[in-house]
Amino acid sequence: MPKLMDYMISPYPIRIIDPKVEASRLRLKSIRIGQAGHLPGRTLFRSGVVFEHWALVYIVSGGGSYSENGGKEQQVREGSLFFFRPGCTYSFGPPSGGYWDEYYINFAGSRVTEWLETGMIAGGAVCQADGVQGLTALFEEVLGLMDGGAPGDADRAAMKLEEMLLECSLRIQGNNRLLQAEPMSHIREALNACIYEKPDLPRIAAGLHISMSTLRRTVRRSSGYPLHEYIHRLKMAEAKHLLLNTSLQVQEIAGMLHYRDSFYFSRLFKKYMGISPQNCRSNV
Repeated sequence: MPKLMDYMISPYPIRIIDPKVEASRLRLKSIRIGQAGHLPGRTLFRSGVVFEHWALVYIVSGGGSYSENGGKEQQVREGSLFFFRPGCTYSFGPPSGGYWDEYYINFAGSRVTEWLETGMIAGGAVCQADGVQGLTALFEEVLGLMDGGAPGDADRAAMKLEEMLLECSLRIQGNNRLLQAEPMSHIREALNACIYEKPDLPRIAAGLHISMSTLRRTVRRSSGYPLHEYIHRLKMAEAKHLLLNTSLQVQEIAGMLHYRDSFYFSRLFKKYMGISPQNCRSNV
């Protein structure tokens, strides 16, 4: 198990485990765990931090504060659970002279969208996981699997993460519950219905009985992406489906999804899918 002394973070040895398996060797393609770690006795407070991936954070002991996008400062204590979302800004950590004992797991993948819609993950709020038994052991199990370096263990770690999120979402209740009564599932359904056209956003908002500002805020809060980027991502996911399951040309797909410039479409596809449209089809 890797150990690292870093007195800027904690006076105790910390563990940070990076992925040891190439993504191409994983059987589970829809979710992948990135870096995971245990920071006992953390003393470092960070301000204005932006993360590239989702992260689940669990506080075993100690306390401090957490705020997202300059919002209300929320208290963190023993048993607190919260998330970092990609693209959002965070200030978090123990107060001066204080500490907290932290586990964290970074994750990414297409399955995140489903977790968002079903309330298994949510950003911006600190929840209390006191009713969830054995969380520390579950985090240790994930760290142990990730440290092994075997593709099968990395896949098992991803499944263990999903099990953990499901258990938390089912058991955390009251004001601390993860399951949010948000219209995000209805918003996604409405946006999906107009993937093959230019979305009339004011009409969609009116149909959902919300304002445009609420539409933008809900999408950003639930997905971590601005509304226009979220729409691009939906369209690129559909473009990938068409590339893999039809013989349509890239220019045809671009036109079907209301991108007049096929070069612009290709740039967006590579930005969000990590591969060009041509290579996406040829690599199958």
